[in-house]
Amino acid sequence: MRALAILDIGSNTVLVTVGRLRPDGQVEILWDEGQVVRMSEGLQDGARLKPEAKQRVLAALENFQHLARRQGANEILAAGTAAFRRALDGQDFAREIFDRLGIPVRILSGDEEARYSFASAKLDFGKEGQALGMIDIGGGSTEFVFGENGPRFSLPVGTVRLSEAWITSHPIPPPEWKRLIEEIDRALHETLTPDDAGMPPKWAAVAATPASLAAVMLQLPVYRPEKIHGYALKKSDLSDLLSKLRDLSLEDRKRLPGMHPDRAELLPVGGAILWRAMEFLGLGEILVSDHGLRYGILHEELTGRRN
Repeated sequence: MRALAILDIGSNTVLVTVGRLRPDGQVEILWDEGQVVRMSEGLQDGARLKPEAKQRVLAALENFQHLARRQGANEILAAGTAAFRRALDGQDFAREIFDRLGIPVRILSGDEEARYSFASAKLDFGKEGQALGMIDIGGGSTEFVFGENGPRFSLPVGTVRLSEAWITSHPIPPPEWKRLIEEIDRALHETLTPDDAGMPPKWAAVAATPASLAAVMLQLPVYRPEKIHGYALKKSDLSDLLSKLRDLSLEDRKRLPGMHPDRAELLPVGGAILWRAMEFLGLGEILVSDHGLRYGILHEELTGRRN
């Protein structure tokens, strides 16, 4: 039986999911894990990846490769996202990963990244005859999909990218928070052109940022995907949480119930992207998914169906 591992090499995090196709045609998830690697640390568009960032990625991939095989994976594929697209040596690094670990890395375009993330959200939350919108906040970019047949956008705003550009200390000084919000709003207004008549009635936010925000809101002592996945995150609650997060030191933020220490530095920025996107789109709440593009790729690879 084919058991496949999909690695999502993001600008901030490497995520891995192992799954197989059951005889009934359903995809069974065998294992799911992630690690913060900060691949895009200090990366400027058209510049080279830092050697230490590449080493962190390679170490995480080697570890996940070993663990995925122990979980039964007999094939491993990887997808690279915004950091690979931005870096001068992105293609070279993809080849280095293959040469050193034997893992083929497919560098996704912004449109492909949005499509696979949407496919994951659609599998979980889509209903026949009801359009679904999706937001995927990454370290280097944020993807928006306005329904299955609607437009897709990839905005150059992400948690690592904005944090390095605008945030110098924690607690976050009010002037820096103000500039951050202005930059997010500018990107939204310059890029997105939602048509009120074609706006999906239901929206999902996928991957680490919304899942981490939900974990903190729920004050989970231990991360529990079944509590996170499908959680309805309200814009008013998000706004209140961000007011608290930005006023805390990094150490105090790390001690919050539900906060993963590796997420504490960037979570206010990721939350700000989601909050301003919800404001721009007129969303009072959004469904949280702790899945992401790797689930979309996994289902497509195992079933042969393009979602």
